[in-house]
Amino acid sequence: MSRFYLFTETAFHHEGDKDYLKSLVDETAKTGANGIKFQVLTKPSDFISSDHPSFNQLSSWCFQFKEWESVFSYTQKKGLDIILLPLNTEALMLTQLFDVKYVEVHSVCFNHLKLLKEIKNSQSNVILGIGGRNIKEIKDAISFFGDLVKVLMVGFQSFPTSIGDIKLERIIYYKNTFPDLIMGYTDHSAYNDSFSIKSNEYARILGASVFEKHITINEGKRRTDFESAVEGVKIKRIIDALNFIENNILFPQDQILEMTESELNYRNRQMRVVAKKYIPIGKVLDYNDLTFKMTGNNEGFTTMNSLIGKTTTNEITVDKLLTQHDVM
Repeated sequence: MSRFYLFTETAFHHEGDKDYLKSLVDETAKTGANGIKFQVLTKPSDFISSDHPSFNQLSSWCFQFKEWESVFSYTQKKGLDIILLPLNTEALMLTQLFDVKYVEVHSVCFNHLKLLKEIKNSQSNVILGIGGRNIKEIKDAISFFGDLVKVLMVGFQSFPTSIGDIKLERIIYYKNTFPDLIMGYTDHSAYNDSFSIKSNEYARILGASVFEKHITINEGKRRTDFESAVEGVKIKRIIDALNFIENNILFPQDQILEMTESELNYRNRQMRVVAKKYIPIGKVLDYNDLTFKMTGNNEGFTTMNSLIGKTTTNEITVDKLLTQHDVM
């Protein structure tokens, strides 16, 4: 079973086109991703001020509750987990109708107490999006939600985001500070930047095991969040890269010290105990009789203490490898 979890992000990339949103579900299902995230806003006025320059546009992109039911049903039929990012309280009613893997708290909503209370009341497993949040705010949120918090998601959207601005080393800091929580990484590198794949590899090695990436149908085609959205084929490449790390670099704790066959072969090249001089039958062995040399043989003894005090049962010539058959 995989030790990492990856879901795609849709945000408002659908721009109010439900068929396009379902095509993102289809594209995600082809990649082998575990799930897909939806930012759900059913009433724009619950989230954005009417004075905001994007109010009218965002309003035209919002789906009604029944439409979201249709999208969630479609997603479940595709065998994908649902990650819900609610932007108003009504969105949380979807947790009563569907099996939602995680409810994510958007960083912009950290101080929206009414929404936070409703999320807590839903008793859903929580992801905290901690980009742009200081350590006190993170600790306060963890304290508020208690054991419901499962994942801390490092990263933020800057259309696109430079890898240096993320400070990936924070993953180590948060992992050490909150050892009981899972570390996550949400990549927002430019779609045509090699870091759109590589940064996930770095994050995995640093300790992240939950990953999020924006998905699109036509990479580079201008629409909301297109700057960091990638096609399904690149999502597959991320998954392949993470699988490579899991199979070749990171191992379960109980396997870390196990030697592979090639390492055992290397170990077996070690020096073996041979006769330092001619040793007659019946000689009680001491250190003056023995020495270490490479022999090209995997048999024999690798420590002198295993032989000291034993009596030879055969004549042993100089440089001869000693085996169990030569002593008693």
